[in-house]
Amino acid sequence: MKSKILSILILSFLVFVSFYYGDIIKQNVLKLNIVIIDQFSKNIDFLKFKFNEYLNQAQEIRNLRERNAELEKNNIYMKNFANELNNILNDKNSSFYYPNVVLVKATSYAQISDYHKVWLDIDYKGKIKGLIYNGYTAGIVVEKNGRALGLLQGDEECVFSVFIGKNQVPGVAHGRNNYILVKYISKWLELKIGEKVYTSGLDEIFFSGIPVGEIFKIEEEGAYQNAYVKPYVKTKVPNYFYMVEN
Repeated sequence: MKSKILSILILSFLVFVSFYYGDIIKQNVLKLNIVIIDQFSKNIDFLKFKFNEYLNQAQEIRNLRERNAELEKNNIYMKNFANELNNILNDKNSSFYYPNVVLVKATSYAQISDYHKVWLDIDYKGKIKGLIYNGYTAGIVVEKNGRALGLLQGDEECVFSVFIGKNQVPGVAHGRNNYILVKYISKWLELKIGEKVYTSGLDEIFFSGIPVGEIFKIEEEGAYQNAYVKPYVKTKVPNYFYMVEN
């Protein structure tokens, strides 16, 4: 009996509340719906904006990468032409030539434990060619088992001819793990710590004037002296290089 009375009282209370406060509740519910819909609309607009912004950034990144590759290539040419121009000014009988480089990709290490040898994604046969990264020497390309093998400057088989300093002291660069050793430098030729080393082009692996690094140590060995060079390019393997074609 008591439960029936309690149920009737609760029902009466709800009817009373609904009768007197129904409009207020409806208005609040309507306002809440408006707020939810408005916030949902703002979220949709925000997501659209971010999505379009992402697409624009992705396209801009692609454009910048293409532009960077073109600028890097032009940088290589400018360094070479600047060096050739200096030679022409010193020797009016020098002839012009036009260097050519192509973009190549490193696909994998030749050996898992050796980070100085990489396979390149090009068909390759013929003489040794130079590798350039960010306008600096990075290694050489040789043929192995009919494939193009990149020997980076940390590899002892990476060898090419160089000049040192303004006096163009000749030497032969040999790759080492964390540095480059320039050998066969005559004792009577003066070297200085901090002098810059660049390619001579005499071996036709690189063209002349590509920066290699700077001397940080000099030592004598028999009838010669050796220069220890800190390379501009680190041992980390990039995805892409420029390969010298002539």
